[in-house]
Amino acid sequence: MSAIDDTLVADVFDLAAQRVEAATGLTFAGLRRRQFDAALERMAAALGLPGAAACASWLLAGPWDDARSDLCARFLTIGETYFLREPRALDLVCNQARALLARRAARPLRIWSAGCCTGEEPYSIALALRRDVPQLPPGRVDILATDLNDAFLDVARAGIYRRWSFRRTDPADLAPFVRPLGDGRYEIDAALRAQVRFARLNLADAVYPSAATGTLAQDVIFCRNVLMYFGPAQAERVVARLRDCLVDGGWLVVNASEASTRLFRGFTPVYLEDAVFFRKDALPAPEPAPVPVPVPVAPAVVPPVPARRSEPMPATAPSAPVAADDAAMARVHALAQTGGREEALQCLRRAVEAAALSAPLQQRAALFALEHGDRALARHCVRRLLYLEPDSAFGHYLWALIEDAAGRRPRARSLLRDCRRLAGAGAGAGIDAELDGAAAQWLERLS
Repeated sequence: MSAIDDTLVADVFDLAAQRVEAATGLTFAGLRRRQFDAALERMAAALGLPGAAACASWLLAGPWDDARSDLCARFLTIGETYFLREPRALDLVCNQARALLARRAARPLRIWSAGCCTGEEPYSIALALRRDVPQLPPGRVDILATDLNDAFLDVARAGIYRRWSFRRTDPADLAPFVRPLGDGRYEIDAALRAQVRFARLNLADAVYPSAATGTLAQDVIFCRNVLMYFGPAQAERVVARLRDCLVDGGWLVVNASEASTRLFRGFTPVYLEDAVFFRKDALPAPEPAPVPVPVPVAPAVVPPVPARRSEPMPATAPSAPVAADDAAMARVHALAQTGGREEALQCLRRAVEAAALSAPLQQRAALFALEHGDRALARHCVRRLLYLEPDSAFGHYLWALIEDAAGRRPRARSLLRDCRRLAGAGAGAGIDAELDGAAAQWLERLS
């Protein structure tokens, strides 16, 4: 194929990616662009077309319709999930149920699994509530599960799964909610299936919150591994609408690598050992008419600025990301050196959220947090680092450190092997000399 032909094909691919994003909200910038190009080949095979270029042309030809939407949902989204994934999130749901019972509220507990894939997540929610909060009647639980992919929803509604969907648990331990069919498959109990309402919904469409979609007044929304499919502007719109769907004090559960203060305005992040949840902040209630006595409002609501204890800022504000990272870490270290550990960690949290896409800062922040005893923040930073740079040898080294500190030595050794493999392939070239020395000492100890 000539260089001109290659250019034309690339242009067609670009136009197809742009049209898919405009129609579905799915974006394919950066590394995800390669996934789009590879998916075109598989889509072409499903359509009986001769290749990726022909599939791209088909996507561009004529008006957008359900056939194109369904094909994109089928091949451009990933169906990776399993039962009882991330138990802390299920604990959060059960705690919300107990709080509802303690308040003797008459309304149901409302949970939304947005991007439910093949249904393992919403069924796990229903199962956890039936098993751990049996005093809450099933009729007082409303579980909505939505996805863009109709094929996924068909599997979810059938409620029949293979052993791989239970890879972190034994199906025998889930009786009577799961029963074997005798052919390597397992069926979800009909009463449990009846608790979950499945529906097609594209989070990029402005059809929520609304009574028509059943998305109003949610107590907990699960939206894991979904925001990564959207561009920054679209992700902000989605999060803002999800916030509007939550009751005051409700919770949004996302993947830790998707967490960002800029993205989750109006939420308070809660960092746990292996998870990050976002609680919707209630809007302040109108204050009553003031008593005619002067009140020093400003000092009461404006906290002291801890930056006064940090090193002075350079005379010229740095504009390059690296300089900004250096300045942020300098403030963190200055606070730590004066004895303000908690202030330093709070400053670090603000820094990593403000520079969520800076892999070098996430790496440095993870090491600092680990050295200062905040494994939850360290894990949060490492997950984001590996989301940004999946082949980072030092990212795997830091993850191994965290696992070792938690007493999970086999997992730490496995990550160590990944670290060595990636370092041997040159993926550790970004480790600076100071950190490389620390890594070498720890690797020798764990070996």
